[in-house]
Amino acid sequence: MKKNIPGLLMSVAVLGAALFAFSPRPLPAFPASAIAASQVQINGLAHAGTRVVAVGERGVILVSDDRGVSWRRAAVTPDEASTLTQVFFISPRVGIAVGHDGWILRTADGGDHWQEVHFDHGHSDPLLSVWGTKGGNVFVTGSFGQLLVSHDAGATWAQQQTPVGDRHLNAIAGDGHGHLVIAGETGTLLVSGDAGATWEKRPSPYEGSLFGVLPLADGAWLAYGMRGNVLRSTDQGATWQHVDSHVGTSYFAAIRPDNKDIVLVGQGGAIVTSGDGGETYAVRQVGGVQSLDAVLDMGSGQLLLGGDAGVDRFSLAWPTSTASSTVVR
Repeated sequence: MKKNIPGLLMSVAVLGAALFAFSPRPLPAFPASAIAASQVQINGLAHAGTRVVAVGERGVILVSDDRGVSWRRAAVTPDEASTLTQVFFISPRVGIAVGHDGWILRTADGGDHWQEVHFDHGHSDPLLSVWGTKGGNVFVTGSFGQLLVSHDAGATWAQQQTPVGDRHLNAIAGDGHGHLVIAGETGTLLVSGDAGATWEKRPSPYEGSLFGVLPLADGAWLAYGMRGNVLRSTDQGATWQHVDSHVGTSYFAAIRPDNKDIVLVGQGGAIVTSGDGGETYAVRQVGGVQSLDAVLDMGSGQLLLGGDAGVDRFSLAWPTSTASSTVVR
């Protein structure tokens, strides 16, 4: 019997180790809300008053109250873990985030807490863009011709028909004065002059995919997409002209910092700017493996960028020693 004691002791030790390995234990004492914004793909950025909100893969929503220096994770109920593609705030408190599986989330406290208001359990078709105004309707566009509209600040949603069938509608934007434009695949351009009540398809000089649209000044608009293609309109989107940016990379996002210069960002870390309303462009950065999917104006020439590598910063101010820009026409 004594000869079996070492074997029994070894069996007890192995059993004890197994029980310890698979038994529930407290997680390490790391702050649950702390997260590195460089460790998640960011697809959308938005201002919520003085706060910055970022959305991305696996349903992550990040909030920063120090201009993007540090981030914490917002609460999402329920957490479907579907990729979020875009976020937009119609007021400093009320915001809408959209993503895959028809997922629409709404916040009423500036981004701290988000509630699901729409989810399509039967299809994985993504929603791709959102735009609206505090006192008006809110619109969401997506794949296969999806256009949803909310008449109550994003609380409930209904489908709206468009004249383009099932073409993907990649982006929507408005000028805040009743004019809206939707851009999509195969050069799709939809224009509304009555705050989104009706839509008209306009001829496009480009038949490839358009990924974004941006209102400019005095009724001018910009649309942008694959292979560096940029379209410009000077008549509220009624007619469009092709503008070659001479950078053969796809553009995914654009802004007008301080409502002046245009900034376009996209594939391969490309950043180009225009100081003449989109007629000519200066290359600020090009070449790389990371794509930029979102850009946000932080004032004084400072930008926040979102993409494959999370959130990054970029200064539009050139150092004195490298003040010359490459202008392409």
